[in-house]
Amino acid sequence: MSGTVHHLGQVVIDLALGITGLPDRGGDVFADSAMLTPGGGFNVIYAARRLDAEIIYHGALGDGPFAELARDALVRLGVEAAGPTIPGADTGICVALTEEGGERTFVSTRGAETMEPEDAFTGIVPGPEDVVYISGYSFSHVASTRALSRFSEVHADGDLRVLADVGPLVADFSDEQIEILRRLHPLWSVNEREAAILAARFGIAEGGTGEGTSGEEGTAGLAERLADRLGSDLVLRKGPEGAWFARGGGVVRIPTPWVEAIDTNGAGDAHSGVLCAAWTSGVPLEEALLLANCAGALSTTRRGPATCPSRAEIDEAATRLRNGGAEGLRNGG
Repeated sequence: MSGTVHHLGQVVIDLALGITGLPDRGGDVFADSAMLTPGGGFNVIYAARRLDAEIIYHGALGDGPFAELARDALVRLGVEAAGPTIPGADTGICVALTEEGGERTFVSTRGAETMEPEDAFTGIVPGPEDVVYISGYSFSHVASTRALSRFSEVHADGDLRVLADVGPLVADFSDEQIEILRRLHPLWSVNEREAAILAARFGIAEGGTGEGTSGEEGTAGLAERLADRLGSDLVLRKGPEGAWFARGGGVVRIPTPWVEAIDTNGAGDAHSGVLCAAWTSGVPLEEALLLANCAGALSTTRRGPATCPSRAEIDEAATRLRNGGAEGLRNGG
């Protein structure tokens, strides 16, 4: 029997503009392309639905036109929007300016998704097969932090299955925010840069610039020490080298397929969404991580944020990986 993914992040609307170059200060340019799409936490939801996972979005939505775009997108995916509606506020937007050379500049608003009441998540009662998804971006917002704090107090030291998708803003986390997550004993998901930042914070390794730890043995050791310091399982994602899963004092390397990446923008979201979906389906966590690695890698072969491949593509990549390792995909096309 499959469980449900409970998404506690933020769905926003992305306005993606393709431009030749940024205008001078006070200047103006015309965009070569424009696209209005759901984004933010929606990309994780999209990835989870690619594996037909049941998912509930508990984040707040507004009552304006951008909120309606977000609601419509969730309805099309068959996702229940169970979170609060914030009267008089619209869902936030992120304006993404992409120059010809690929350089991206972002300007975001804080909308209804950052205004949920303190008790927004306290009524959620996840079942034993369910997975709760928490995004590190939530800690950028005061109201979201308070709502997560209440949720973690209610479920402290419980038996929840939680994925903490730390994200690039981990350097700004307060000690209190780290503790909010620690109380839930989640599976921490970090990339190489985020792992280095946490390691520096805890005095595990010097620096924190994101250069990481070289060598497979060094990466495994870092994953193990971080998991021990956080008191939880941890997966350290290292792009084409795979991921290191630290659990119970041991570390297992989870391979990833070799691909020719053209856009890594959606890789992390694809990984998180598929990991949550596979975890709720009852497969062992190591297998769920293998499927997530395949989804993350394949997502980089197409452009855009919500680029998670289909279940069939993920399964095919995982089968080739089991049969022939990373070279099985390199030689198999």
